[in-house]
Amino acid sequence: MSWGTELWDQTDNIALHMQKGIDSCEKFSHFLKEKCSLENEYALKLKRIVKSYQPKRKEEDCEFTCTKAFQEMISEINDIAGQHECIAENLTSRTVKNLQHLIQQLKNDRRKHLQENAKQNSNMQNQWQQLDRVKKQYERTFRESEKAREQFLRADADINLSRAEVEKARTIMKQKQQSCEGAKCEYASELQKTNNYQREHFDRLMPEITQRLQDLEESRINSMMSFYKECVDIERKVMPIISKCIDGMEKATSLVSSSTDTKVVIDQYKSGFLPPGDIPFEELSLENDSPDKVSPAVSVQSLARGDTGKSKSAAAPAKPKKKSNKILGLFGASKNDEVKEDFSHLPPSQQKKKLLQQINSLKTSIAKETAERDGVLKLQDVYQKNPTLGDAQLLGKQLDESAHELENLIAEMQKFQMYLAEVDGTAPHQESWSTNQSVNKNQTSSEGHLQPVQASLNEDQDDQSQQLFDMESQSLDMNLDVKMINNAKDRFSYASDGSFDGPEENLNTAPEAELGICTALYPFTAQNEQSLSMAEGEQFTILEQDQGDGWIRVRNSSGAKGFVPCSYVKCQ
Repeated sequence: MSWGTELWDQTDNIALHMQKGIDSCEKFSHFLKEKCSLENEYALKLKRIVKSYQPKRKEEDCEFTCTKAFQEMISEINDIAGQHECIAENLTSRTVKNLQHLIQQLKNDRRKHLQENAKQNSNMQNQWQQLDRVKKQYERTFRESEKAREQFLRADADINLSRAEVEKARTIMKQKQQSCEGAKCEYASELQKTNNYQREHFDRLMPEITQRLQDLEESRINSMMSFYKECVDIERKVMPIISKCIDGMEKATSLVSSSTDTKVVIDQYKSGFLPPGDIPFEELSLENDSPDKVSPAVSVQSLARGDTGKSKSAAAPAKPKKKSNKILGLFGASKNDEVKEDFSHLPPSQQKKKLLQQINSLKTSIAKETAERDGVLKLQDVYQKNPTLGDAQLLGKQLDESAHELENLIAEMQKFQMYLAEVDGTAPHQESWSTNQSVNKNQTSSEGHLQPVQASLNEDQDDQSQQLFDMESQSLDMNLDVKMINNAKDRFSYASDGSFDGPEENLNTAPEAELGICTALYPFTAQNEQSLSMAEGEQFTILEQDQGDGWIRVRNSSGAKGFVPCSYVKCQ
């Protein structure tokens, strides 16, 4: 079906229909703009709420699996927000831009075709008007010719008129007849011309214009269909990533473990003290009868200090309130306790935990400082081999500062290791509750009553011994790491000017510090020699952390090194 043959006389309706089509394109463009705005706003608010619910670095709640699962979930939500930003960016840069170009092109083509249609219609109207003028002239001359002929016939029939008057009427009649014949020929010629032009107008010119309008409308419809598909493809491309984020959120829920969280609570708050023994019965009536004997009213704390019956506590009965306060003091630290460097203000278990945390922090600092120093050494070696790149002498001061800082860190680590060794050596001497228990055992009623308590205490001692063994193993590992760092430090020497005097092979074989392990979340293709390609699920060793530019330096299983985007990997 063709508009040129079926709608040859409906040009005005065609123009109105095409205007409605252009309006629908503009409506779709406005819809996409608003959708992009909503996508960006939604992504921005998602990222803002994720940032507001990120845990503080000093919060110890991050050790709990429930909190870790929540962090994983909000991290995946942050990635989902990024995908919504991608949707908005792709719609804006591709679909909306091309749609606006299409709308402008449709308006221009529609205006051009309608102007050409108006021009052809105007020419047709002018031709019709010209034909009408010629026809009216022919009709006028025809009437004048008929009137002149009638006058001649009346004059010829009138016997009263002279022959000259009759001849004059004849001459006028012939002139009018000649004028009428001329107008008739002109009318016939103009009519033929008009018919030819009209046939050309309605059979060729107008159908061509209408067909071009039809082609333009079909082009608009096909373009809109491609835009619809493009919008669907943009949405579909991010769906696998969003689905993967949702799978990650579901996987995070499996990390929650009530038993692990309760164990973390034990690790955080366990003091390391043993529970107090039974409180002895105070026989007040026997105080005056046997003043030389140790009074049964002597408190457990006095026996533990070695006080005898001749002490002040034997002369006067102890006040239950004071004894109760000492027992309650085991369950809470005094507000007046000052924070000490060796954390001796804390219970034994918590003290060891803090010391190990401090040692681990120093270990990380030493590894970072060593990596920085090795980098400067490599740069110095490059400058020495190629002086045009830089002056190697300028790096001497930086190397001296790095060596001094490394020595301070190692000394600090050794100091905390000494604190840890002292705590391990004095750990069994915290509170002699087992001694008190044996003393109380002689002063209480039956031995069978103490057996369940003793069994419980033995179990707690076994748990504490296992925990101490784990901590000591970690301490030994830390000592071994420090020895390795010291050995690595001894391999380098510096001259007074800061130049490197050690063997050159040490520079090339110095190992880079490994800061952790990461796994690729998405595939990535290297864009240059400095970056590194990776496949989804591939594991890497982290060599350099993000310096604020969104990239980290890693090494893959084959030994290749390079930079990869932080948002594409997940650190373990």
